[in-house]
Amino acid sequence: MMASEDLSANNKPAAMAAGPEVDLFEKKTPSTTIRWISDGEVSLCKSCGLLFDWVRRKHHCRYCGQLFCDDCTRHRSMIREDKILTSPNKKYLSVNAFNPQRVCEPCHHILLPDQAILRETASNAVQPNSINEAGSKRFLNSPYSFTLREEVRKAAYSIKNFMLDGVIKDQSIPLPLLTNAQGIAFLTVLKVGFVVTGRLGTGLVLSKLPDGSWSAPSAIATAGIGWGAQIGGEVTDFVIILNTRGAVDTFCAQGQVNLGAELGVAAGPVGRVAAGAVEAGQMNMSYISNGNVLFVGPGGVAPCYSYSHSKGLFIGISLEGSVVMARPDVNREFYGKDITAAELLGGRGMMGT
Repeated sequence: MMASEDLSANNKPAAMAAGPEVDLFEKKTPSTTIRWISDGEVSLCKSCGLLFDWVRRKHHCRYCGQLFCDDCTRHRSMIREDKILTSPNKKYLSVNAFNPQRVCEPCHHILLPDQAILRETASNAVQPNSINEAGSKRFLNSPYSFTLREEVRKAAYSIKNFMLDGVIKDQSIPLPLLTNAQGIAFLTVLKVGFVVTGRLGTGLVLSKLPDGSWSAPSAIATAGIGWGAQIGGEVTDFVIILNTRGAVDTFCAQGQVNLGAELGVAAGPVGRVAAGAVEAGQMNMSYISNGNVLFVGPGGVAPCYSYSHSKGLFIGISLEGSVVMARPDVNREFYGKDITAAELLGGRGMMGT
């Protein structure tokens, strides 16, 4: 009996050592040794066993440190900063702990129980995002941003320039138009070329929810080409007022939105006279006939009104087309999980699981 008890006691520590550990979040960590595996140590994917080559590249799981191919590390998960693995030989390659990290399939399931609380406490969406009203960036937004945090700052600068201070006296966006809007899109676009021109820009869109509050922002981008007798370059800030739910729903759809074709856009009214007309419900085609109306919806109100402020010089006349598309990768980096534009603009699933 004593021998049996001794044998059981001796085996217990070995069993515990071989089993999974438990961290402060009470989630299991991988049972294998956790360390950063260097690229030179392996030539096969840890999961599928396929050979790495110039097409099938190596990717590290940021939680277990093993090497996988791209197909086996499709998931992105929030990880506590002290648990994120990085290369010991490349300390200069910093990792943003507010971003979801690339992980393998087993580690994704291990981390799944903690995702909701990590998104609510450590994602980019809950971090402070201050703006510098006295800085030069307020008047010169970058046409391309890689993060939604920067897009939020750009939108704040744009609305301040168009509304609070006014780019031109008595030429600001009428406040009643914003009050009645179903959504707002912000874009900063670079246009440059000679004869053939290219347009590229990024921004965000948000919608008004049924209770009168505003949704979380969704990242968007625009691109287009044009041709004609033209030369120059300019950066333009756009504020697009979405007057109808249909206009908002267009941004919720998967794929691209063709401005002017699928989504009617008109030059928006400005100033105090326009504000009075909006409040009185007198906006009609005759009032905005000088605003280059491309499409007028039911009741004489265009689905979208566009306001712009350009910096630079562009001369000539051209025929142009532009599309607007969602940026799901930027949304994922900001909110800590995969989330669609429809979910964001509908007020669903911003922080929850």
